[in-house]
Amino acid sequence: MTTIQPGTLLADRFRVIAAVPTPPAQHPRFRATNLSTASDVMITVVPRSAGDLASLAAISDRLKKLSHPDIQAHIGFWEDAHAGYLVDAPPVTPASDPLSKPLKAAQLRRLVAALGYAEALGFHQSGFDLAWLTPTDQQGFMIQHLGWPRWALTSAPHNHPEATGLVNFGDWAYQFCTNAPWQGLDQLQAQPPLPAGLTPLITAVRQGTTRSFGELLTLMDTGEADAASGLVGTGPLQAANFEIASPAASAPAAAVVSSESSATLSDRTPGAVLAKSGWEPKTLLTGFGLVILAGFVFWVLPDLVRTQNQAQPQLNPTPATASEPAGVTKQAPIADAKAKILAEQAAEVAETFLRKLITLEDLGLALWDPTALAQINQAAMAADDAFRAGDAQAALARYTQLLASVTALDAGLPDRRAENLTQAQNALSDNNSVDALKFWAIAARLNPQKTDIQTTWQAVQKIPAIEALMSEADLAERAGKIEAAEDILREATALFPNWTPARVAYERMQQAVQQKQFQTSMTLGFAALAEESYESAISAFERAARIDPTASAARDGLEQVRQAQLRQQIKGFFDEAQQAEAAGNWRNAQTAYETARTLAPNLSDLTVRIEAMDTRIELAEALTQILADPARLLADAEFKNARDLAITISQLPPPVGDLQARLPILTRMLSHARRELTLTLTSDALTTVTVLRLGKEGRLGQITQTKLTLFPGRYVVTGSRTGYKDVRHELTLTGETLNHALNVVCDEPI
Repeated sequence: MTTIQPGTLLADRFRVIAAVPTPPAQHPRFRATNLSTASDVMITVVPRSAGDLASLAAISDRLKKLSHPDIQAHIGFWEDAHAGYLVDAPPVTPASDPLSKPLKAAQLRRLVAALGYAEALGFHQSGFDLAWLTPTDQQGFMIQHLGWPRWALTSAPHNHPEATGLVNFGDWAYQFCTNAPWQGLDQLQAQPPLPAGLTPLITAVRQGTTRSFGELLTLMDTGEADAASGLVGTGPLQAANFEIASPAASAPAAAVVSSESSATLSDRTPGAVLAKSGWEPKTLLTGFGLVILAGFVFWVLPDLVRTQNQAQPQLNPTPATASEPAGVTKQAPIADAKAKILAEQAAEVAETFLRKLITLEDLGLALWDPTALAQINQAAMAADDAFRAGDAQAALARYTQLLASVTALDAGLPDRRAENLTQAQNALSDNNSVDALKFWAIAARLNPQKTDIQTTWQAVQKIPAIEALMSEADLAERAGKIEAAEDILREATALFPNWTPARVAYERMQQAVQQKQFQTSMTLGFAALAEESYESAISAFERAARIDPTASAARDGLEQVRQAQLRQQIKGFFDEAQQAEAAGNWRNAQTAYETARTLAPNLSDLTVRIEAMDTRIELAEALTQILADPARLLADAEFKNARDLAITISQLPPPVGDLQARLPILTRMLSHARRELTLTLTSDALTTVTVLRLGKEGRLGQITQTKLTLFPGRYVVTGSRTGYKDVRHELTLTGETLNHALNVVCDEPI
């Protein structure tokens, strides 16, 4: 890495600007310029020997979706032959003042909320330890490199490589506030070195009762509320010391019940739901129960008490040298026996009370009636005090009252279940995420055997993750990435389909994406229509119609394409017809006009043009017949018709095609139609000559020469001779040549 200097090109696209200061154990980082976007980035160089670089690309694809104001944005992952490169947003300039110690409540909550957001999106691997927490202005911070495996960021070993991210967070919080290594849960509970707000959080993490940052955030919020209301159990759990006087030795024996033991007993139920107070009520109540049981055991079985006291370390031993006050008279055996019986009765009632209380606590008493729990706690301590003071009768009365209280709570469970279930269902109907989490947690505890309630509770627990995804979708929407927002909301809706806010947001985003796609398709359709790319226009408008079948705009677009295509087709037939007219192909022109009329029957101009073509066709046929047989003009009627035809053609408006070109021929024919012409016929006096069309006068016989006076026209002259092939001559006489000659001879033998 020593070759990476300012100006070095990494992965063929990042030009190094300067090194970013990093601790020795971390992989080097650099500020660089992305040549493709001309923007600044921060690059972490991961050696190829560090681990599987291929897996980093997959992590990178997921991290690009993680968008949070307190988490550094990730841009992408590149690699070349030398190393892999984690490319992130530019490094944050640290604030001049570091984070305060201990963290302020708002800062701590903001930090846990950011980590919970990342965890809700699936970034909860155990590698991070918050070594990349950079303080920013206004007591804020930026979390860098969240979500990567530790080997991708540093070569230093991890103190707890198998620990969860939550445990790593607890270690970091402890060390951050104390500048001391972790000393164990016992030491934390016995002499909490942290403020009261952090102690229950770290304890819950270490005991395993809190398993996610989302639960930790809920614990913080509930702890603050409980502390404000003065409920019992919101502070750190302290190890309690109890001094019990032994009747045999007349000296008190000390017994200690640690919070660790209490936690062990209270956690016997698998899948216990996290309590919503600052401390797990099961732990605290079980501690009280063990105190009561310890009193029973200590009074009834003094030998066992001595054994336990010898085997168990004493945190606060009571001096054994205390002597009885002078002048005190011992009780009589009957009074002593009565006291022992009362003590036994009190212990028995206490045990029954404790068992009922534990059952209620398993059913979530701390969640659905924390006030009653606090009162029971206070009354239990008062009963214990009376029991330790030797006032068994008062203790029995208090334990009896406690038993009556928990019995009443137990009797009210059916009504409690019904009321809570109604509240839980109303919370979902009202889209109240706080109440939904609260009441469904209670419902799950109150109804452990009801599958439908447990299933709903499992879904409700995903609401924080859903809200995190909804926040991410909102950021994507604000950035104009509504397709990405739709994908995120689809994922959120899949977590809990019955959560209305996510479903409504998803449906709204679907409509927004649909509208955007519709508008895009319509724009492409009109652009293609303007360019006369009709197939592309039809595809675009049909796609818009599929997106929104109810939209009339797509149908209007398709109609405009149809009209444009029709106009183009009609124009094509018009052009074809006009070209045929110019060439005098009147029938082709007429066919083109008639085809156009089938496409647009309402165009009156087409009918006029078709009628004009009919006229042209008639004139052309008449002209062709006259020009083909000029002799027709010998008849007066034919001559008059030919003369009228010439006048009509001369007065025609365009197009006239070749009619104008052939008109002079007709005119000359008319001028020479009655002009006499001479035809001289010669033969060999052996061939019989006949001029057809002249009748008897045309049978000339065997001649050598004769002259005929004829009018312009077409004539046929034949010759015949026995033993020879006949001959046939066709000739057209015009007025332009007055004298014509023809030799008729049959000279080819058969």
